[in-house]
This record gives sequence, C-alpha cells and structure tokens, in this order.
Amino acid sequence: MNTRGRILTTLVIASLLSACSHGDSTRQFADSFVAAESKAWRTGDVGDLKNLERDDVVYHLPGLDLRGWKAHEDFIVNGRATVSDLKQNWKYLSGEGNHIVLAYDSNAIAKATDKTPSQMTSNDYLFVLRLEDGHVAEVWANGSTTNKPLQ
Repeated sequence: MNTRGRILTTLVIASLLSACSHGDSTRQFADSFVAAESKAWRTGDVGDLKNLERDDVVYHLPGLDLRGWKAHEDFIVNGRATVSDLKQNWKYLSGEGNHIVLAYDSNAIAKATDKTPSQMTSNDYLFVLRLEDGHVAEVWANGSTTNKPLQ
C-alpha cells in the first residue's frame, strides 16, 4: 500500500473510532446522569447530580421552568416529601454530540394533602439533555402524567 493509501486508511479508521468512542461517552454520561438522578430521588443525596450539572442549568418541564442548580435541587428535595413508593425507569435512546435523549417512566403514590386524597401517579416522558463543557446545561422534558385515586 502506498503512503497516500495508508494515510487515507488511518484517517478513516481514526474517524470511525472517534465516532464510536463519542457515542460511548454520551452513553456513559447518560448512565451517570440516570444513576445520580435516581439516587437523588431515592435517598435525597444530590451530590452526584450536582457534579454533573452546571450551576446555571435550566430544566424545561411541562408548565414549569427550573432555572439554576438550586431550583433543581429544591424540586427534588421538596418533591421527595410528596411521594412514596417511587419507581423510576430510564432508557437511553440516543446520544450524539452534545445531546442525549432518554425515555422515562415512573409510578408513585402522591401523598394526601388537605385538598386532595392519596393518588397513584404515573409519568411517561421524553428527556433531551444538552451538554456544555461536560455538564448538563439544559433539559427539555415532554410527556404525560396520569393520576388515579387510590381505592
């Protein structure tokens, strides 16, 4: 093989390896995010999640924007107190460049308040994460929530 052929072959192989490793890195980041998010909701320990998010992270949730890490932390800490028996399922769908797509579904019991009785609540969402400098910078979530009274 001549020098030009070797160079071309090397470039093609390097490009393929780079593409494969980049996909692996989005998958690895997604796995870390899912583990940290799940741990935060399960235990209240938000430290791992804080390390993955920018201080100015923005979450676009249906009917609500959370601006900044503190808002996301408060959402989790306060939200934990309103539910019991939370079961979360995350699925990595895709990742390329600075974007990751995750499917999410959950079931929990929403605790009774002075205005509403306890309810079974289910979520079915699609999350899109935008990364910047190796941290979550922005998240879009869209989907549905279903509530049914407990009998």
